[in-house]
Amino acid sequence: MPYDSVEYEKLLDNVDSLDVRKDTVPAYLVEYAARIDMSPDIPRKTRSTPISPLVVWLASAVLLVGCIDLLALAYVWRISGTVFQDKDFAAATLEYADPYIGLTELYASGKVNSSPIDPILVRPRVSAQVYVDQPTKLAPRGERDYWHETWGMLSPNERHLHVTPNVHTIVQFRAIDFGMEDCRLVFTLPPLGVPLEDRASFAMNPASRFDVFRLAAARPLDVKSLSYRSRPKRAERVATLQARVDGETEIHRFPCKRGSLHVFEVACAEGEECMVDVWSSQNTTYGVNVYQHQTV
Repeated sequence: MPYDSVEYEKLLDNVDSLDVRKDTVPAYLVEYAARIDMSPDIPRKTRSTPISPLVVWLASAVLLVGCIDLLALAYVWRISGTVFQDKDFAAATLEYADPYIGLTELYASGKVNSSPIDPILVRPRVSAQVYVDQPTKLAPRGERDYWHETWGMLSPNERHLHVTPNVHTIVQFRAIDFGMEDCRLVFTLPPLGVPLEDRASFAMNPASRFDVFRLAAARPLDVKSLSYRSRPKRAERVATLQARVDGETEIHRFPCKRGSLHVFEVACAEGEECMVDVWSSQNTTYGVNVYQHQTV
């Protein structure tokens, strides 16, 4: 065995003797261990510092306040989801109140005959454009809004019908009147040669043919989020026709129960190049409208 290996074994024997036999530990090491409050045969342990009661109290208070805040936020979130409904909640989920109390029973009795009533013209509550080539582009809003020095920003009651191969128009109607539940959807276009009112306009390809679809809309349209992609699904095609350029053209006849919602999409007929662009004014009704006819 090499010399250095023999010396290494002797050193190991000396170290082991320190661990096993306490009486072989030099006196100066025992005295040093006593000074640092440490036994010579037990490894040194880290001493823990006592935590102040004030720190414990403050930490508990912070934890309690945090828990209360989390519970309060959860409660407010629950309230906002169950008590405060969105602005379209009533229109979308609640039945329209019937102001014609007792009329159904009165006419059903056969004791009273109704007076003749002329058809009622209903303008669309929404007439908005969506874009086939830009399916996520939102429908325009406030195109005819203007600033008045006295009254501020004004939104005139005007409707826009614009249809091309890449532009479709979505119209929405609500049937309200009692006993007027036979509806006719019509194109209303300016008569030829008649001067248009201020802010009204009209342009059309006379050979245009149009497809009109009923959309499966269970609730009123939200124009702020309306686009070609987000529009309601098509339920059926109700007509394919060529509109007259000098008056009214009936598109579709359908039952319209009081309080019911009706949404339609106007597009170019498949494979056709069409174009119509008409603005109504405050007093005109150009575009797509509905006539309600008497049923009692």
